[in-house]
Amino acid sequence: MVNVAGAGMRRKGERRLGFFERISRGWKMTKLGVAVVRADPELMVYTFLSAIFSLLAIGAAISGSVGLEVVASDPECVGEECGSELAFAHMGIWFVFYLVVSVITVFWNAAIVASAYERLSSGTNPSFFYGIGQAMKCLPQILIWGIVAGTVGLFIQILEGISHSDDSPIPIRIVAGLASFILGIAWWIVTFFMIPMIVLERSGVLDGMGKSTELFKKTWGEDVTTHIGTGLLMTLSILILTVVTLPLFWLGDVGFILGMVILAVGFLFAVLFFSTVEVVNRASLFYYAKTGQSPPMAEKYGLSFR
Repeated sequence: MVNVAGAGMRRKGERRLGFFERISRGWKMTKLGVAVVRADPELMVYTFLSAIFSLLAIGAAISGSVGLEVVASDPECVGEECGSELAFAHMGIWFVFYLVVSVITVFWNAAIVASAYERLSSGTNPSFFYGIGQAMKCLPQILIWGIVAGTVGLFIQILEGISHSDDSPIPIRIVAGLASFILGIAWWIVTFFMIPMIVLERSGVLDGMGKSTELFKKTWGEDVTTHIGTGLLMTLSILILTVVTLPLFWLGDVGFILGMVILAVGFLFAVLFFSTVEVVNRASLFYYAKTGQSPPMAEKYGLSFR
């Protein structure tokens, strides 16, 4: 278990941070996340494996749906009863798929958080299997949280779907849109530190959500800044790649194909890199929320603060 017990909560009487100071600290931790992933690129392997296992889950769900379509084409499958059974089976397959992907994502993100926190707090370079080992130690909590998070996430997506459906009355669409927006933000806030709480402190779902909310209240400005900052950096990287690649599209068929390949590979790498940075940021923000200081590793990159 990763030890964070010594990192106590902020002391009473500590000065209140200004809005721009929060932004400054959040931006420093965004840059710290980028530096950590650049120094330890094997962290991206966790994200890559998460994507691979998720794709396998998608393949299994599609195979199940295709199998149901084969059953539906059977001449013996007639009437409303058969049709409703197949419809429920379809929904069941995709519901299970959604939960499986949620658990997969939580597991590999937990591995990233554990490895990143070890590097950030101690300066050591943990092995690739260190993160997996830490995630395996809290597998029951990961399974429960993955199911809970997946169920709530699916409910929010259903509300979003209703808000964009032309088949729904306008008042229903408005209510569903507002509900999905409010619930989405509230859920993001309440669960912001859930994975660090699970893998670093072995918290349960209810206890972890309560503590996660309290920690978010202390570092809301920094949390939002790192989230927006990481997204902006990814967008900027893709934009630069696109501009640099554009001349290739005027070099004939070979140039067009080469440009498309470079863009596709570059886009996937950017998503992989900055998705990992986003998770690493949670580890550094967790350390900051618990201690009121930047992680020790930040000093190496000139990004420390107190």
